[in-house]
Amino acid sequence: MEKPIIRLNTQEFMKAANDHKLNNDTQLAAKIGVSVTQVWRAKLPTDDPRHNTPGTAFIAGVLLAFGGPFEKFFFLD
Repeated sequence: MEKPIIRLNTQEFMKAANDHKLNNDTQLAAKIGVSVTQVWRAKLPTDDPRHNTPGTAFIAGVLLAFGGPFEKFFFLD
């Protein structure tokens, strides 16, 4: 049995970015405290080999920047 993986709800993530007037990945990365590459990779489709699942710093940054709940921005796959 495979372990569940935390995935980013890209639609809600980008809606929150737009609501906070964050116009690009650089601004978004600065707001949540991660690298631009982490933002870019997390937003890629899961079947893209360059995709990365969000790590703890990414998840914490999103929740601190945009509020919760966790289930709004992330889901188990």
